[in-house]
Amino acid sequence: MTDLLDDELNLKLLKLIVSGEGVEINISQLSKILNKHRNTIRERVNNLLEYKIINKPQYPFSWLFKELPLMVISKTNFMRDEKTKYFIEYDDPIFAAFFFKEEEYNTLMISFHKDICSHQKWRENVVKEGLLPNREEGYHSQVIYLGTGCFVKYNPSAPIKIVEQNIKDEKHLSINNYEMDDLSLKILKMLLRGEGLRTNESLIAKKLDIHRRTVERRIENLRREGIVSKPVCRFPRLIVPPEYILVLSLFQIKKQQDVVLKALKEDPHVSWIIKAVTGIGGYDLVIFSTFYQVEDHLEWQEKLDQRFPSCIGAVKNTYLSPAMTFSIDPEYVSLCIIKNRLSRIYGKKLLKTIDIERTH
Repeated sequence: MTDLLDDELNLKLLKLIVSGEGVEINISQLSKILNKHRNTIRERVNNLLEYKIINKPQYPFSWLFKELPLMVISKTNFMRDEKTKYFIEYDDPIFAAFFFKEEEYNTLMISFHKDICSHQKWRENVVKEGLLPNREEGYHSQVIYLGTGCFVKYNPSAPIKIVEQNIKDEKHLSINNYEMDDLSLKILKMLLRGEGLRTNESLIAKKLDIHRRTVERRIENLRREGIVSKPVCRFPRLIVPPEYILVLSLFQIKKQQDVVLKALKEDPHVSWIIKAVTGIGGYDLVIFSTFYQVEDHLEWQEKLDQRFPSCIGAVKNTYLSPAMTFSIDPEYVSLCIIKNRLSRIYGKKLLKTIDIERTH
């Protein structure tokens, strides 16, 4: 565990930059790179934000995967009420939730935990809270455990190439009713790569009542230790462009795994690939991919089968449309980690104060 995360000032700084405070889109830099007037660039940037094509820039909290190294994908049967809605939106470990109907399940959820034991305790508490029926009432869920260290591809912005191709082919020219012209697309690609962004160290320094150089130095240290990565803009659903379908697939690779895996890693449809090292019913990989229509995915899968005959065995797909998305909020999970660490520091300070008072 890095000592940087035991430092109160570092945690306060992280709370700001992970939530996007003091992280800005650099209109002047984009204007210079693209050789366009600043007002033109500003208009396009405002449109991308107002039409909810991208979120505002922030520093991704890379340490999430080390702090909570267990990723859990669960199909379960939640109650349908306001209490459950609030729970899904605000419970610390929940990264994403989708409404869908498959057999007895009505929700697919992705959450992060320290280990299997902590997940089990969390799930038992959910049952006690009355959000899930108990076993006597038919409580049951289907769970996949994955180690975050088993990611072999993590590229949330990969699908921008699919968006770009669909625009060029005139298959899908607008996103969220915003007509994407060439300049808007160029800006979108740059922002997703983290280009044309800046950190307002002076604003952050003022909020934290410290010197600007201190902010610069501490952010540099946090990046060097892999706690945060460079600032970027993300799609609102992180790995899925607006109006596109997320496909969660379980793949069984029967032979030539390295060759098939290389092809999947290079494929822009695919954002995440996670090796299922323990095996999930014979499946080897969990793949998150993006397509504009279900038919596009079916065609893609057929081409993959033809490209690697007899290499791909069983495949199980779950289609998750924008309408099925209840919540995707990776920053929330990250901020909960940061806030919990701050709370522990405040708690230690309080105990120390109490001990000092007792000695007098």
